[in-house]
Amino acid sequence: MIPGVALSSEPLLFFFDFVDPGSYLVHELLRREADQGDRRHSAIVYHPLELRPPPAPLQNPGAPEWMSMTRGLAETARELSLPFQQPGFIPWSRKAHELALHGREVMAPSGQGALPLYHRLFRAHFEEGRDLGRVDVLVKLAEQEGLDASEVHAVLGVDRFSPEVDDLRRHALERGVRGVPTLIRSGSRLEGFPGVAAVRRFLASVAPEAHRDPPSHGNTT
Repeated sequence: MIPGVALSSEPLLFFFDFVDPGSYLVHELLRREADQGDRRHSAIVYHPLELRPPPAPLQNPGAPEWMSMTRGLAETARELSLPFQQPGFIPWSRKAHELALHGREVMAPSGQGALPLYHRLFRAHFEEGRDLGRVDVLVKLAEQEGLDASEVHAVLGVDRFSPEVDDLRRHALERGVRGVPTLIRSGSRLEGFPGVAAVRRFLASVAPEAHRDPPSHGNTT
């Protein structure tokens, strides 16, 4: 542990939904930080929060507010040279979150964790237009990331992780989280996607390095 780092033991909480474009962009910014060797946010907890949990009506991709928001985020994606399709259908994401939780349980011992699976699910929806509400689609995506297809099919078929998805939603609401994406660390939070620069400023402000004690002028080790 680095002396003087106030937040080093606290993870960055990322409340997200696989079918939310703002969540996709935040995920990509975090992934790019890691790819560039920036380890300030190596401890990230991906916290599922369904955009519209069933039986709520599906999000209408043709709704004016949704179209306006998505167009703006699509432009941001282009500025980041990030592939982005505006899906013509937005499924319930319950099964995708169940798969993510199964992946977290199964893949954690490998040391790599389930992050590659999360990335695959985001890509499938926003780059390939895949229907994340279909179990057969999710099974194929999981198999591509090294998970056992038969096991995934069985887990999703019996809704094994559905109660946990509900519990995580309840936990998020109890913390005052009302939408996605939301980032929280040590009481500081950023809700929505206010732009690339604003997200990066927030990440810098809550990074452990930002909370170190002022440098000493004495001897250092």
